[in-house]
Amino acid sequence: MFSSIRHQCKLFAFVICAAMPLPSSAAIHALIMTISDYKAPGAAPLKGVLADVENARQIARHLGVRDSDMVFLRDGQLTLEGMRSAFDGLEERISQNDQVFIYYSGHGGRQLVLEPQDRCAESLVTVDGYGFIDSELEERLKSLSTKAGKLIVFLDACHSGGVTTRSVTRPDQSFVAKYYARAAGGPGSPQACSVPVNILKRNLSIKSASRSIGTGAQNYVYIAAARDNEVSLDQPGKGGVATQAWLECMGGKAKDLDGSGGITADEIRICAQDLIDTKLKNVQGFLPHHISITGNSDSVLAFAKTTEQTPVVTSTPAAPAAAPVATPVKPVPVPVAVAPTKPAAAATASPVPPPPSLPGLPLLSQKPPAPQQPVVTVSPINTLKDIFSNRDDRRSISMTTARPNFKIGRDKVEFKVSSSHDGHVYILMVGSDGKAFDLLFPNQLDKNNQIAAGQTINFPRPSWEITASGPPGKNELLVIVSDSPRDFSKLKMVPAGPFSVVEANPVSSKDIQFVSGTSSTASNSDCNDGVLKRNLTIAKSCSNGFGAAMASIEEVN
Repeated sequence: MFSSIRHQCKLFAFVICAAMPLPSSAAIHALIMTISDYKAPGAAPLKGVLADVENARQIARHLGVRDSDMVFLRDGQLTLEGMRSAFDGLEERISQNDQVFIYYSGHGGRQLVLEPQDRCAESLVTVDGYGFIDSELEERLKSLSTKAGKLIVFLDACHSGGVTTRSVTRPDQSFVAKYYARAAGGPGSPQACSVPVNILKRNLSIKSASRSIGTGAQNYVYIAAARDNEVSLDQPGKGGVATQAWLECMGGKAKDLDGSGGITADEIRICAQDLIDTKLKNVQGFLPHHISITGNSDSVLAFAKTTEQTPVVTSTPAAPAAAPVATPVKPVPVPVAVAPTKPAAAATASPVPPPPSLPGLPLLSQKPPAPQQPVVTVSPINTLKDIFSNRDDRRSISMTTARPNFKIGRDKVEFKVSSSHDGHVYILMVGSDGKAFDLLFPNQLDKNNQIAAGQTINFPRPSWEITASGPPGKNELLVIVSDSPRDFSKLKMVPAGPFSVVEANPVSSKDIQFVSGTSSTASNSDCNDGVLKRNLTIAKSCSNGFGAAMASIEEVN
């Protein structure tokens, strides 16, 4: 690891007991559409969807949506024109780089359309039995994506015919298939579209993602309740089976499988699928359906929370084992760290209370997991990968090194950073020993971290340098270019030469993701006074948006 103090840290072992909601923000919006009382002939009522109104509200809260920024449309409001108006209104409300959560619970269907050739289109079924078809939804999402920095869509509906059954006996009446079959013989009837056609691989999201994502491929998370040859199920009084499972896992059951400090969409899916399999294991007439994700399954949708023995607060890092010494560099002397002579003390957690939870959000997991649960090892490299996965993929950021490897004790490390957007540059590193997070830039000798669109900056700049100091191995670097400043002082970093360092543990792994993805002014009144009141300058200063790039720098003997 170069130019930072190499701590000998004892990493905390930890177990996940709950998932923290993302910080609430006026820049996150939710459109929640639910249909229970259908007026179309033959469309079975979905009594569980009544519960999905609250289920979806709690999912939105976990995603950081304030109650005032949630729009709920139900039953009679969701005619075909009502759905179209809902998307029109959502697009009017959001500002550039805002985040959007769209939820639908109700029947899905298939119908024959001419576009210009006959095909079986999948659709969300309106309250009066019309289809809001895949191609129209695709265009609506594509239009939203020109403004939204991140788009999360959860569809708890069926979009293909037939029920996968265990036997020919009558299915369990405790569950209802969320699929609407039109009357026989007409356009779009089961006869016309009876053979499963994997247009959307069982959900609207896959087609939309593959055709509309453009260069922002990582900005989309599409969650579907079931695969192409399955139906999703409604449970009266409780809601969609997939929705219930997803909410429970966001609320605490999902595990941080890679030790990054964040809970990704795919980690939630793994947890939710286990709950679905268990619930439907012995249900007569239905096999478990399978949640599928298209788009960025590595996007962090919640944060890991440590046990009571490891409070969820920013850690106080261990004191450095040796003071940095200066290496003369013209025209400015540059501190370069030296290795400690003995191990530093393990970090401990500061005895301060955790941040308050969102108002009205109940605690879903009252008891911590049993002690015999597998221990998750902290992985700071995976923490950087989580931050990288949550970038705005429409922004082009690059980091290139002067050479593929650098010799320890001899070579100066050099690299370049360029950006397609104006912003603030931050460079984080996990060294070859994998025990700490280093903030290389900005630093004590160089605080000017502005970059202009199209600009390339050579690092280090003349006032400071980085020397390869070992041990042999790869250093992982992450550069982010954010619309607004970030406040890394919240991490309680300690000096390491001109740089700053904090040991990697469950607390710092979570906190560094919070800080990297959140504007330092997010809590200011200007940022929470309603989107329509913000001018462009205020909007940018409140923006959580950022681009990112990663690079490896290898140190060799």
